Amino acid sequence: MPVMLIARFPGDIRELTAAYDAAHALIMERGGATPIGELRHHCAVSDDALYIIGVWESEDHVRRRWASDDFEALLASVGFPSPKTADMTILRLHAIEPPLTLVHR
Repeated sequence: MPVMLIARFPGDIRELTAAYDAAHALIMERGGATPIGELRHHCAVSDDALYIIGVWESEDHVRRRWASDDFEALLASVGFPSPKTADMTILRLHAIEPPLTLVHR
């Protein structure tokens, strides 16, 4: 069942966005997160936090990615906070527009 991840990282927005941009570039160079279950990805900011919002194939896909030592090391390599520090919410999707095209592996 598809889920939505909302991960909040509080802190200095300039530092967080610079580190996010560097981490995102590395992730995209390595093929992105689509092969591991992320269907859509968004990054947003407030005055005091950076949010990563994504649609994933399942809660299991999210939890495996965010618990991965390799993912944590990649983020740390560019100064982004550990995924373990995020205020993380996972919600089951009820509806989404436009509809998702799911790839079953």
